[in-house]
Amino acid sequence: MSRRSPAPRVVVGVDRSYAGLEALRTAVRLARRDGACVHAVRAWAFAPVWRPGTMPWIWQEDLARAARVYVTEAFDAALGGVPHDVAVRVVAEQGYAGQVLVDHASRENDVLVVGSPRRGRFGAGGHVTRYCVSRAGVPVVAVPAPAWARAETIRRFGRDLERFTP
Repeated sequence: MSRRSPAPRVVVGVDRSYAGLEALRTAVRLARRDGACVHAVRAWAFAPVWRPGTMPWIWQEDLARAARVYVTEAFDAALGGVPHDVAVRVVAEQGYAGQVLVDHASRENDVLVVGSPRRGRFGAGGHVTRYCVSRAGVPVVAVPAPAWARAETIRRFGRDLERFTP
């Protein structure tokens, strides 16, 4: 009797940066190619300043709901909406982004896709990307921002624009 391997999943960390939006496009492309389901993951954290561990449950529900809306808006920005030809599951979990992504992408047939911010003086990618690449037990695809978004002027414009976006 043979064991069936679990259905393939493409787990993608969702973030509305240029690299994050490109990672979302890449994840959908991989899912279409492999007949996989996209798990769009947004991690969120809230650390109350008054006393740790005292966050009311209602706030947790609101933050999880806001994280799901964030994912939907990222799909709108990257692809014009959630694709209908690929199965998509929106996941909003509380915790550190790298750990949430590595924990979620733990099945045998999973592929983890993360956006990789521009290279800095100390190597490729941001701290979440480095965390995922060093600790994930599945293949990790680190996707850079599109070439047009790598110019310093564009990055500065993007940061300024994000400050004024609700």
